[in-house]
Amino acid sequence: MRLAWRHPTFLAVVLVAAAAFGIDRWTKHWAVTELALVHSKPLFGDWMRLTYVRNTGVAFGLGAGQGIPFAALTAVALGLVVLLALQARNRTWTRSIGLGLVIGGAAGNLVDRARWGSVVDFLDFGFGRNMFPVFNAADSAITIGVTLFAWTLLFAHDPPAAGSTPADSEAPHEPDPATGTDAADARGPHGG
Repeated sequence: MRLAWRHPTFLAVVLVAAAAFGIDRWTKHWAVTELALVHSKPLFGDWMRLTYVRNTGVAFGLGAGQGIPFAALTAVALGLVVLLALQARNRTWTRSIGLGLVIGGAAGNLVDRARWGSVVDFLDFGFGRNMFPVFNAADSAITIGVTLFAWTLLFAHDPPAAGSTPADSEAPHEPDPATGTDAADARGPHGG
């Protein structure tokens, strides 16, 4: 994890996380100070509403009322994602944006959990009986970030970002026991 915080992609993680966190805090402040007074407001007919809800569960209301210490679990998960962002193999622009979204969203929800023991949700989609659970900007950032990061793991062949050294992105080479030289150096730059 040599000087990861000085790498341009880590700066991207920090900036994206700060933006996601800021948007989440601003929208939740609006929901608490304005939307809570009216509880629900139609935005696009019956398809989309802004509805003030306090969620004691995780994203989309899962686990609500179960008495699980979600604040502690969120803090641990947030720490693990920060460790992922510091790893050399994740120093690509796409992964950095995904990890930044997850960090910013998780931090936004963690503030709510630590402050109130619940999370402020307000985005309400659906029609009739086909309603999607109410969620917030942090949930959106986390979902998009996890999807983006998983996509890079499964399908993308992101080259390391500019400024990454081969030592950052490759495993160290073992010396060839017969010659005592690095086997990769003996093959040359094209591996053959």
